[in-house]
Amino acid sequence: MTPARNFEAYFDDHEIPAQHLAQMQLVRQYVHEIYPAITERVAYAMPGFYPVEGKKATETLLFIMAQKNWLGIYAMPTFNATYQEFLAAEGLQTGKGSIQVPYDYPADKLRQWIGKIILENLRHFDFQVPESVLPFA
Repeated sequence: MTPARNFEAYFDDHEIPAQHLAQMQLVRQYVHEIYPAITERVAYAMPGFYPVEGKKATETLLFIMAQKNWLGIYAMPTFNATYQEFLAAEGLQTGKGSIQVPYDYPADKLRQWIGKIILENLRHFDFQVPESVLPFA
């Protein structure tokens, strides 16, 4: 089993190709832009983003992890079910709560559905949805 690392170590890992790190950093940037009221911490050996008002470890907005051929974005399984057609139309492979994003995926589209994931999870947890997230409805 891989030992736990601190959050920043995932974004400064010299063993990960630069393009992969750039994609991870872009997702992190988008999360902060779309929903700034977050905390960052590692869970399940992955960097995760949590709403500040969340009190439970399960109240996560999303996790990310660099894989060899794609960036793994881990949302709630309900997101994949709700947006199954959207994800399929984009040619994205999914699993139970995971989305496999190619490293050359267009940044504007990535930002669009990062916003949708955040919106879906805020609603799922019955948290207030700020105006910064409403354009993704």
